[in-house]
Amino acid sequence: MTVVDVSFEVRCAHLPRDYGYALYEALAGALDWLEDEASAGVHPLHGTASADGELVLGRRARLMLRLSEQRAGQSLALAGARLALGSGLEVGPGKVRALMPHATVHSHFVSTGSPDEAAFLGLAAAELREAGLPQRMISGKAHVMNTPEGEVHGFSLLLHGLSPAQSLAVQARGLGRGRKFGCGIFVPHKSVVAVGADE
Repeated sequence: MTVVDVSFEVRCAHLPRDYGYALYEALAGALDWLEDEASAGVHPLHGTASADGELVLGRRARLMLRLSEQRAGQSLALAGARLALGSGLEVGPGKVRALMPHATVHSHFVSTGSPDEAAFLGLAAAELREAGLPQRMISGKAHVMNTPEGEVHGFSLLLHGLSPAQSLAVQARGLGRGRKFGCGIFVPHKSVVAVGADE
C-alpha cells in the first residue's frame, strides 16, 4: 500500500491550543470513511501561541493528512469545507505529495501510553524492533492532549540513521497511538538532507 500526504491550504483566525481531538472529530464529520481507516493520520497544525492561549495560524499554515493513495484522492473533496473548529477552519485546495526518505525523521508528539520518559522510550523501542526498524532515537519535549477518554501523554521523538526503505516505512506506519489526533506522524527533519542525496 502506497502512503502519501495530502496538503490543504487553510484559513482560520484562531484555534484552541489543545485542538487535536476536535480537529479529528470535525474531519470525521466531513470524511465518513476516516474513523474506520486504521492507517490514516492527521498532521499537527503549526501556528503561533497567542497571549490568550489560543493558536493563531499563519498564511502558510497547511492541514495535512497522511493517507493511503486511494483515500488521498477521495480526501480532496474536503476543499471548500468549513470545519467547526475555533473561529471556523476554511479548507482550500489540496495537493497530493509523495513521502520522501530522509535519514532523520521527527514527530512532534508520540504517545505509547506512558507519561514516564524511560518507559516511553522502552515501549517505542519495542514497537520499532517488532516492525524490523532500528531503535536509534532521541526523545524531547513532553506533551499532554485531552480527549473524551482522558489525557494522552507523550514526547517529541527523533529517529536517525535510517535507510531509505526504513525511513519510508516508519513514515507510512507511524509509531504509538493517536495518529488521527496528530500523534506518531514522522516528517523529515529539516536540518538533514534526503537519504541518498548529494551532500
